[in-house]
Amino acid sequence: MSIRVLIGTADQELASQLRMQISELPEIEVAGVESGSGDVLGIVGSHPELDVVLVDEEIGPQPGQELIREIAMRRPHLAAVLLSGRVDEEVLSRALEAGARGVLGRSPSLEELNARLVAVAEWSRGMRRFLGGTGPSAEEFSGRRGRLVALAGAKGGTGTTTLAVLLAVAAAQAGRTVCLVDMDLQCGDVPSYLDLVHRRSIADLVNVAAEINGAMLADALFVHESGPHVLLAPAEGERAEDVTSLAARQILGALRSRYEVIIVDCGAFMTEGAVTAVEMAEQVALTVMPDLPCLRAAKRVAHLWGRLQVRKADEVSVVLTRQSRKNEIQPDFAARILGIPMTKATIPPAFRALEKSINNGALTRVDDDAFHRAVIQLGGELGILPVEPGGGTRKGKAADK
Repeated sequence: MSIRVLIGTADQELASQLRMQISELPEIEVAGVESGSGDVLGIVGSHPELDVVLVDEEIGPQPGQELIREIAMRRPHLAAVLLSGRVDEEVLSRALEAGARGVLGRSPSLEELNARLVAVAEWSRGMRRFLGGTGPSAEEFSGRRGRLVALAGAKGGTGTTTLAVLLAVAAAQAGRTVCLVDMDLQCGDVPSYLDLVHRRSIADLVNVAAEINGAMLADALFVHESGPHVLLAPAEGERAEDVTSLAARQILGALRSRYEVIIVDCGAFMTEGAVTAVEMAEQVALTVMPDLPCLRAAKRVAHLWGRLQVRKADEVSVVLTRQSRKNEIQPDFAARILGIPMTKATIPPAFRALEKSINNGALTRVDDDAFHRAVIQLGGELGILPVEPGGGTRKGKAADK
């Protein structure tokens, strides 16, 4: 079966040169040439038979490396190669971080082009077999992907892990396939909340991130009795540095191809892995308590993401936790202070019920109806739980005491 290559460039001379070279290569054919990043994404989403995409760094309107990052998120098994006028360590490093399988000069030799296309096509087809059976299927490469929701805390103690765990359980018990990822790499403690012990963590997938298969994922994940599959943070905090942006992108991409919902607990400290999750997510929720220090911390976090070009402030949803009518700061006032979108759902305090449940490793059995209703409402707003036509959220068993 021939290797099918899509060329993405607005440079007609470069496109003609590559077409001519590829026509001389056995078992390799050009599937098409697209001049804009949007057109490339359209073909990528609708043509499951593609093996390789050659992306010109000067393509527009989306820059080449950003386009590769988007391709990696939508189709983690498709090999993308950057075409660059300069091939050095810096360009290669940036391309790999974006999710590329390599870099070629804009005028590669026939031998270089053939070697690179054959190598990355073999990787692409191997990934298809590992992640989706013996070959590509229309459903696997239709562009459909799991919904990734990242939760982060303005600072510690705002309830990020509590909400991540409860939302994952609620989604699983509403009938969705769910993976809960503990990306609080230095201080993550999901095992305490779910009373589980597992020897594997996300750090064990780093060295095989580019070649993850079903067996590797199965070995690393813990299947909790309440429904969600759980990928833990490393037990040793110093291993947080092992989870690079590229590794996190590849791991989350692999999970996205297998689960309907991926919930990532990013904690309050922004490691490379957490920042990558925030960047990749369809929805980002920032947990905040109704006090001025925490509100100021939330603004700092949102502005930090903006400066890093990870997430714009208007693409973040603030979730107010420990919210009570007795608080001096109410949601309307908090919204004016923050200037960031807020969810309609606010999470009420449930100190005694949560204390008892967490101390017993039974967070899923919190005995507080108002708290449960707020979590279910939040799940609907974040797109984690299905919403009924009338606007209500369909509850699963997780909403029951």
